[in-house]
Amino acid sequence: MLAEFEKQRIEREHIRRESRLTMIISLAMLASIAVYTLVAYLYPALVRSPSAGTFRAGQGVREAWNILNIIAIMLIIAVLAVRKTIYFSPRLVRDDFTLAALLQRWRIIDIVLLSLAELIALFGLVITLLGMPFQHTFHFFVAGFLLALINMPVTFKVRDKIRMFEKYAGKSIL
Repeated sequence: MLAEFEKQRIEREHIRRESRLTMIISLAMLASIAVYTLVAYLYPALVRSPSAGTFRAGQGVREAWNILNIIAIMLIIAVLAVRKTIYFSPRLVRDDFTLAALLQRWRIIDIVLLSLAELIALFGLVITLLGMPFQHTFHFFVAGFLLALINMPVTFKVRDKIRMFEKYAGKSIL
């Protein structure tokens, strides 16, 4: 039986080692969402057209904006639901159940959820480039950024997920 402090030290090492790649990817995605936001905000000045900022979006762009809003809301709900269900699924527990294996499985889930968050920001960029004013599309960027922040594998959040997983699995990882 390991002492509690030794167990925590080993757990922290595993978390740092297994979450490093996902943390780098999530930081890169946050940076890319910030760049998308900047491009969308500066788009009228980049095309150097005074009418680009006051351009009224056509009917097709407004319909696309409505559709992308609905899709973005569905993606947000799906990502938040997956976070609460798949992370703690008993299907993740096998005979070869170790902390490293669990964190590697969570890495795949995290990368998929982070990519969905970036997809929402891409919706905002595309619809802005199609002619919708930034004032009507900024919520896509905010939603994508916040969703990426929520899904970042910060050490304290991973430890909390491990505690919840141990509670639902009914056994200790280490």
